[in-house]
Amino acid sequence: MKDRRRDVRVLEENKVVISLMTGEVRPGAPGTACALTRDISMGGVRLLTAAALDVGSRVRLDITLGRSRKRIRAAAEVRWIRDVYGGEVFEAGLQFVGLDPDDEIALMDHVFGSKGRPTG
Repeated sequence: MKDRRRDVRVLEENKVVISLMTGEVRPGAPGTACALTRDISMGGVRLLTAAALDVGSRVRLDITLGRSRKRIRAAAEVRWIRDVYGGEVFEAGLQFVGLDPDDEIALMDHVFGSKGRPTG
C-alpha cells in the first residue's frame, strides 16, 4: 500500500495542549485537553488524546517539542479520528492551517534536523 502522505514525519511523543479556537491554551482551562503526539510533520500531527474531537473542527495546539524544549503554537483542523480504547482514548490526525513564521522555522528545524526516526 502506497503512503499518501507528502510530508516527512518524525515518530515521537511530545506534550500537546488542545483548545477550541475560542478557548484559552493552558491545561485545566475550559475547553482544553491534553494529548501526546504519535508523529509530527510540517503538514500536521497525529495525536493520542482522551478528547473526542469532531472531524472538521478547528483547534489550537500548544506543542512542546521534547528534544529542543521549544514550544510551538498552531491552528489545526481535525481531519480524522478513531476510537482506540473503548471511548476513553482516541487517535486523531490534524492538519496545520496556521503557523506563525517563527513556529514554522522551529518546526522545520525539529523535523528536518531531527535525530528522531523520520518516516514517509
